Amino acid sequence: MQNKDLTEVVNYVVNRSIKLKNKYTKETTIPIEFACIFSQDDKEYQEFSETIKKLGKVVQNTPTGYTFKLNSPIKTKAGMLKLVKIRKPDPLRKERGDVDFNTNYSKFKIKYQNKPQFELIDRDNFEMLRLSDPKFDTMVCFSSIPLSEGLNQK
Repeated sequence: MQNKDLTEVVNYVVNRSIKLKNKYTKETTIPIEFACIFSQDDKEYQEFSETIKKLGKVVQNTPTGYTFKLNSPIKTKAGMLKLVKIRKPDPLRKERGDVDFNTNYSKFKIKYQNKPQFELIDRDNFEMLRLSDPKFDTMVCFSSIPLSEGLNQK
């Protein structure tokens, strides 16, 4: 896989996520924080992983995959993207990926948490609202603590 192929997949996920976000929120100009590519099988996971290793360094290791800080950010319609995760294949996640956007989380939560498309996800040291729609092959997250801040990667 070439770098441009990975960049095309990242931009596909970002563009679909922007459409999803804009369908259900009025937050049309908030910047991107993070993108996650959901590998569809082991072969794809290996190909994405090998490609992204050439483009940045690992800044987070989770049970579902590695997050990389890119040496050169990817230009997207939602801003410059510095953090990308390659997620291991998961039979429960058929989506192509997800994107985190930065926002004023406390105000955002008050406005959207009771909407049917949003799910509150509570983690050990943060929470987020996840937006999904079965007509979209991506999801969107809004986190109480931006990943770059949690990883000290601003």
